Amino acid sequence: MTASFPAPAWFEALGHLMEAEHEVFRRLGFAEVRFCVRVLDDTNGADEATTGVSIEGYRVAGASTGKELLTFDPDFVIAGRRAVWQRLLDEINRDGRPQPRHTLNSLVLVGDELWLESSDQLREDKFYRYNQTLQEMFNLAAKLPR
Repeated sequence: MTASFPAPAWFEALGHLMEAEHEVFRRLGFAEVRFCVRVLDDTNGADEATTGVSIEGYRVAGASTGKELLTFDPDFVIAGRRAVWQRLLDEINRDGRPQPRHTLNSLVLVGDELWLESSDQLREDKFYRYNQTLQEMFNLAAKLPR
C-alpha cells in the first residue's frame, strides 16, 4: 500500500526519491529546514492533518506527526485547505510540476490559498530561501506509485 499525502511515510518516500535525484538538489544547494504541512478541512477549516518534515542537506532527515510534533519546533508551517493541496498534487501528477501560479511560492506569496505561520520572521524566511528545494521535493510526487 502506498502512503498518501500528508502522511510521514509519503514525505519519507519523497526523501528516497531526493536521494536518487541527488544532483538536482545539490545544484539548488544545502538546505537546513524544519517545517510542517497543515491540511485544513475544505468545509469548516478544521485541522485534518499536520506533518513535520526535516530536511538536512540534500535529504529528508525525518517526518513525523501526532505527539512527536509537540517538540518538533518547525521554522514555519505551510497551511491550506485540502482542495488547494490536492490541486497542487494533481497538477504535479499530471505534468510533473504545478502550473506557475500554483507553485508553493506563488500560493504562499498571494496568501489566500496557502499561507505561512511562524512566530519568528527569520525562521519563516527559510521558506523563501529554500522554496525551490521544497518545490522540487514536492514535484517528485509525480514519481510515486499511485
